[in-house]
Amino acid sequence: TGGNSAGAAAYFTLARFSLAALLAARYTPGLFVEDDEDDNNALVQSQSTTLEETAPQTKDTNLAWKYGAELGIYMFLGYGFQAIGLQTTTASRSGFLLYLNVKLVPFFAFLLFGKTIQRSTWVSALVAFAGTALLAFDNASGGTGGLVDASFAVGDLWSIAAAAASALFILRMEAASKAVPKSAELNAANLWTVAFLSLLWTAWISFNNLHTEATLVAQTLPETLTQTLEQTFQQTVNTITANPLQLIYLSAVTTALANYLQSIAQKEVSAERASIFYALDPVYGAAFANLLLGETLGLWGWVGASLIAIAAATNAVWDFSKSDEDADSNGIK
Repeated sequence: TGGNSAGAAAYFTLARFSLAALLAARYTPGLFVEDDEDDNNALVQSQSTTLEETAPQTKDTNLAWKYGAELGIYMFLGYGFQAIGLQTTTASRSGFLLYLNVKLVPFFAFLLFGKTIQRSTWVSALVAFAGTALLAFDNASGGTGGLVDASFAVGDLWSIAAAAASALFILRMEAASKAVPKSAELNAANLWTVAFLSLLWTAWISFNNLHTEATLVAQTLPETLTQTLEQTFQQTVNTITANPLQLIYLSAVTTALANYLQSIAQKEVSAERASIFYALDPVYGAAFANLLLGETLGLWGWVGASLIAIAAATNAVWDFSKSDEDADSNGIK
């Protein structure tokens, strides 16, 4: 059922991000204090140096947790909304709808942060929205979908919400990666936040699965919490043992490593520019959905997907052309 699907996705998310956080645990902000390499200095000099270095280290730790927690919330919402959406929509449609994060980045940059957005970016965004609308109305299961008999699933709305959360993650990563000196610490704080929120999500699901109104009346609060946590732990362990290789790959490569590389890259690359490179996500999504799940897009789905691809390509060309013009005008070779 849908509830069971959401529960499985929640436990899987907890397992994935818990493992990823453990891999990055060495870089948890504030967990380890760097040793003073000049151990042979006089005691007074050592104490003075320690006092001088503590303040900036504390500031960097606080910044890492501040931005890491914020990014973790956006990432958690993206995964959570996507998991809910996949209960009532296909993986291929969800993948393409999540691509809206690329087009929502300039919208949010303008509306929320007052950035100036080029006209070409607005045009490509509108084209992408048109393509997304066609994709959402596509009757993928029939293979020859049309606007008349197609339906807009609730899962599509959840997928769009996931795209919005992902767009905010990309936008805020730009500021976070520049504000936090150590990308590894930012990454670790982000992963621990998602793991903690996933724990709350799975605990709520375990609570609802285990306890009815009658059992709650008969149990004490400690008993209820104990059973909830036991169920959460057991289901998470079962998830890991049932999918060991998948979880190792997802947690190590596509989560811990990929997120770390993104935090490094966006120190130098703007969110709007970075989003262009993320435009390949729906292509991968549709390809793997077809290869692994046998899902296909209908007629309007292909038209919509083509519009999205065109929007991404033209936006990239206009954006890089504009950058070359600016470089020439400034005498940059």
